[in-house]
Amino acid sequence: MADNAHKWASVRVTAASVLGLPIEWLKNTLAFHPNPVVHTSPEAYELVYEEVWFGGLDGQTLHGWYIPQLRQDAAPPEPLFIWFHGNAGNIAHRLPQLQLLAQQVGGSHFLFDYRGFGKSRGRPTIAGLLADGRAAVTLVQARGWATGRRVVYFGESLGCAVIVQLALERVPDRVILSAPFYSLRAMGQLVLPPLAFLVDKDLNSARLIQQLRAPLLVIHGTADTTVPFQQGQDLYALAPPPKVFHPVPGGKHTDLHEVGGDAYWQVLRDFVLGPPA
Repeated sequence: MADNAHKWASVRVTAASVLGLPIEWLKNTLAFHPNPVVHTSPEAYELVYEEVWFGGLDGQTLHGWYIPQLRQDAAPPEPLFIWFHGNAGNIAHRLPQLQLLAQQVGGSHFLFDYRGFGKSRGRPTIAGLLADGRAAVTLVQARGWATGRRVVYFGESLGCAVIVQLALERVPDRVILSAPFYSLRAMGQLVLPPLAFLVDKDLNSARLIQQLRAPLLVIHGTADTTVPFQQGQDLYALAPPPKVFHPVPGGKHTDLHEVGGDAYWQVLRDFVLGPPA
């Protein structure tokens, strides 16, 4: 038995050393499907906004939009949502959802594109993804957008994995994970099982979420064919309280805000606007 274990360990080491290109292909296949064309703006959704460039060595690598709360006279100030989107498209594709969230829940919102997505320059990588998330959180603090407000990390799919790691470094007031995956390896087992072990250390939310110190809301569609519903449940089970799990019956991967109905918006309002945990 020990000889077999040593044999397979050697196989894995050898595979990792000679399959550099397949490893990168697997990571990119699982993690990145960017769209560089930003086809609209918040103005088209009747949202006031500020265009923002930040991050990178030149401070101008990443692109985003800051959208202040609709009700400027709200007291106390409404929460600030920092959006961490999924692995496809760009921030323009999130505007219909943002418009609904602003109407139904309120808040100010900062959306940004990771490098290689939308107008953000560069090539997407997993390390870059995390660095971009850190730069976004740093910018929010530096610009004073979070002053006197609850800070909500709002993530979708791949963005959830970014949030889980960043929330351990800079703890927000609330964490919302929409359609999160258990780990990149768990997703790899769906796409290319023989090579899934090669991404074991990348974006492994299951290993980190037990350390989370912010109240957590996990939302997942029961009919999600991209990230299985069970992965969201399993990840949620590992998280410490306080936490809430909200299933969306019939919801797929990116339509939860469309099919979730009043129950979807109510759980968001209660979680984001409710009393301190």
